[in-house]
Amino acid sequence: MTIEQRYSKDLMAGQVALVTGSGSGMGRITAIEMAASGARLALFARRAEPLEETAEMIRAAGGEAFVVTGDTRDEDTIEAAMVAIKDHYGQLDVLVNNAGGQYIAAARDITNKGFEAVIRNNLIGSWQMTRAVADHFMFENGGSIIFVTAITRTALTGFAHTVAARAGVTGLMKTLAAEWGEYGIRLNCVAPGTIKTEALGHYPIPPERWKELNRSVLNRMGTPQDVAGTIIFLASELGGFITGEDWYVDGGETLHMGHDARDMINPEMFDKRKRGDGSE
Repeated sequence: MTIEQRYSKDLMAGQVALVTGSGSGMGRITAIEMAASGARLALFARRAEPLEETAEMIRAAGGEAFVVTGDTRDEDTIEAAMVAIKDHYGQLDVLVNNAGGQYIAAARDITNKGFEAVIRNNLIGSWQMTRAVADHFMFENGGSIIFVTAITRTALTGFAHTVAARAGVTGLMKTLAAEWGEYGIRLNCVAPGTIKTEALGHYPIPPERWKELNRSVLNRMGTPQDVAGTIIFLASELGGFITGEDWYVDGGETLHMGHDARDMINPEMFDKRKRGDGSE
């Protein structure tokens, strides 16, 4: 992978950044571009192998990366990660809460267990990581925390569980920004629109349909670099007077009506007349 130098190579010099879910997709690109901007990286996810691949890309370009495995849903592994980062770097200035996940389902088909799993992954995991980083590093020295969320301003049919979780993260971010500003901690959200990553292959949507379904007014799908650029802006001194904000990186998708999974997959999933419970 070629690393494009889009920011000054010393923009984030002297900073240590932790990116969760940095073994692939937007997390990987964000970590790589932060390293190219001078930051030293801590890479965090459940599996070591993809993190090591990201680390090798960073090191091959002359950057510094430290791999630490763990699960944002597990307080013990988070605590171990904080200790390891402190031992290795002695500081942590930026946290990017990128780890998360969801699946497409009509709300009536989401089980309570499935709903809880998405809440735990996206909301509780983000809170636990944020609290640990603040306790170990930022209450004393300040810092920047960025949550990668989702578009919640409009309906996102087929994703009731993740909208609930991500909207919760946005509310959490705003409240923490108000409470923690006195410690020099800035918190913001970055909400991507439709971004072209390998994760799109996890949804039951044919690849050729994504371009057709793209609602960006810029007539293209977003890229991980689009998201990474916004995160770096907020993490660095460029965004030094910005906190408590929810940044949409969606190419103008939300200028249209809300996203609707019925356009993407089998409409019968949502149609009561085709489910055998309607009167027609």
